[in-house]
Amino acid sequence: MPASYIDEAKKQFKTDLVFKAEDVPLRCDPPAAELEVTLHGLMQMNGYIIKSLEEIAGRGANAVTYRAGKKFGHEVAKYFEKKDDVEDALRELSYILHGQYSFEPWKPGDRDNYIVEDESGTFIYLVFHDCIVRQTLRRIGEEQGGPFCQTLCGYVVGAVEEITGKRGKLEIIHTGPNACLKKLILK
Repeated sequence: MPASYIDEAKKQFKTDLVFKAEDVPLRCDPPAAELEVTLHGLMQMNGYIIKSLEEIAGRGANAVTYRAGKKFGHEVAKYFEKKDDVEDALRELSYILHGQYSFEPWKPGDRDNYIVEDESGTFIYLVFHDCIVRQTLRRIGEEQGGPFCQTLCGYVVGAVEEITGKRGKLEIIHTGPNACLKKLILK
């Protein structure tokens, strides 16, 4: 492996370790099928923790979970390259979230650009498809849009703020069984 490739990998991933394909074990122990049961149990436990928080804190639960998600988003994204361009930042965020959430920019058919700038700031609509929060809420029979969804909103905002250096807000426009529409506002 050329030294330039190793140096580039170290810069890109901000680590002194470079992993090679031969370092990854062929067999996963325990098998992935066994981990799925553990994941589902963890999803249920987290769902019930958030549900209990909502019962105790009422409407304040949204603020608590949003703040926790935002702190986590900032923490995760501080290891990634900073971007001025919002679309580049969202691609970076998509890379960060891969496997947990999938989202893509959305625009009405009459618009030319995904990013809109007006007197209130810059905004872009995002459609979230695969979402571990939605799956967890479905598993425990809870509605979308509450504190658990606010955790995701905070996480996305924290990560985008860290990557772009701009203040952000993520509003839930629509929730659904297969996708959610959110509006990311940056100032």
